[in-house]
Amino acid sequence: MAIMKRPITAAAAAIALLLTTPLAADANAAPSAAHGDRKIRMLDFNFAGNGFNKGSTGAPVDDTVAKISGQNAEIIGLNEMCYTQWVALRDRLKAKPGYGGLSEHVVVTNHNIPNCYDPVVNPGGWYVMGLLSKHPSQPVMFGDTPYLDIGYHYRERFRKLVCGDVAVPDAAVVRACVTHTEVPLVIINETSFPNDPAIADDPYYGRSINYAQAKLIADTITPMTRQMPVALLGDLNELPFLPSLDHFYSRCGGRGVFDEVDGEDPRWRGNIRRWVLGTEDCRHRQGEWTMGADGLPDDYHRPYQSNRKIDFIFVDRRHFKVGADSGWVISTPYSDHRIVVGDVTLRH
Repeated sequence: MAIMKRPITAAAAAIALLLTTPLAADANAAPSAAHGDRKIRMLDFNFAGNGFNKGSTGAPVDDTVAKISGQNAEIIGLNEMCYTQWVALRDRLKAKPGYGGLSEHVVVTNHNIPNCYDPVVNPGGWYVMGLLSKHPSQPVMFGDTPYLDIGYHYRERFRKLVCGDVAVPDAAVVRACVTHTEVPLVIINETSFPNDPAIADDPYYGRSINYAQAKLIADTITPMTRQMPVALLGDLNELPFLPSLDHFYSRCGGRGVFDEVDGEDPRWRGNIRRWVLGTEDCRHRQGEWTMGADGLPDDYHRPYQSNRKIDFIFVDRRHFKVGADSGWVISTPYSDHRIVVGDVTLRH
């Protein structure tokens, strides 16, 4: 089956606009003046709201709210949520101390998900992802939409990048972005639909969807780091030492400008089974596993045999400093993913 880039529909764009905080932002805006080094707490979580949690707005939401507030997270990236779950989590989090001014940027990634249907809150059965923050934030516009469509709508999954400019108190404005890239798959083989111009003209013909989406995201957000602090949170569906993430990592074969919050923790150095890429030996491109319920978290020699680190918080090296204790994960019984937390220093 041929998988092609297709433009997002006008209806989906309109839905995303309705769901996003209605404030304007210039994608090339300069940051506000910094007031000195400041720690910023970020959190990323694939909620697994449909298949794993079957649309529940009860215990899975309560547990996540408790963990977000317990960690005192300021910038929160969330993936795979029914819109009913998003609304429930947002409203319950607002009731927690310090979260009364919660801001949100949320976009639709799937439609007509039966477990997500609610006649009042979610009549379209929307599956969503997005950004929450304790602080005021403005959406970043990509053309006329408050998200970047990252293409290749495999199985009608509309993967996107959504960003908000977060006004962190006593610091600069931070551009925080959330995404969810596709599971690595080959788009098509060389004998499929050779005369289709939409495929023949595709520069990523025959490449992994994941790789193509990662490159588009990196090409989009890397230039932003010249003007302001940038963070990328999300489920990237790829191990840290593999080629898709070369676009983000600044070291060990990487071509990017980012560090991952768990990349300096000495506990994870040398814990990846040997492949043939060389990058798996890099002590800066490892980290604690974030997915794999059948894994062995105490076996540091072979964690990727049954566990995978595929959830990340990246911060640009120009503006942030990552230390040995900047990243950690939290387990939860309500998802097949673990929660990633990053405590990073925003440089003066």
